[in-house]
Amino acid sequence: MHSEISSLTQLINQLKSVSKEKYKSIGVQLDIPLQEFLPYTNWCDDHYTRNCIIREEKFELILLCWEPGQTTPVHCHGGEECWVYIMDGRIDESHYQFSDDILIKENTVKLLEGEKSFMSDELGYHKLENNYPQRAVSLHLYMDPIDDCTVYDKQLEEFMPMSLSYYSYKGVLEDIEV
Repeated sequence: MHSEISSLTQLINQLKSVSKEKYKSIGVQLDIPLQEFLPYTNWCDDHYTRNCIIREEKFELILLCWEPGQTTPVHCHGGEECWVYIMDGRIDESHYQFSDDILIKENTVKLLEGEKSFMSDELGYHKLENNYPQRAVSLHLYMDPIDDCTVYDKQLEEFMPMSLSYYSYKGVLEDIEV
């Protein structure tokens, strides 16, 4: 049986001390209050924000802050694995496959506060969106930092490369936006 992870410091220490293969099991142990993440919450009316809490050689922990109606494009994970933990609010996660140059939506899962999701490129593509009238906060662990991925361009009907950036890094706003 796993012991519960109840603080951000405890989570970071666990991530630093275990192998990447153990990251998925860490995700099921989380019970960290939202207050621990308040120094990293930053909001933007135009788009969700990617707020990096910590970036190490073997992992990256990012807090995404969502206003109502904000969404990611359909995207991959640049070959890396990711788990998502809903800290506050609700997020819809839609899964897609790309076959014969056609993007096919497979399903949509409603993720509620306290629920977790796992994604990797082997599982296909996905899109996250806040379809609800209140803000949402999600915690993302990438099993290696991701600097680039591909996103689906609806107009061109193809995947395009995209460089990723942070809205804030360790609580400090960055000059470059997502």
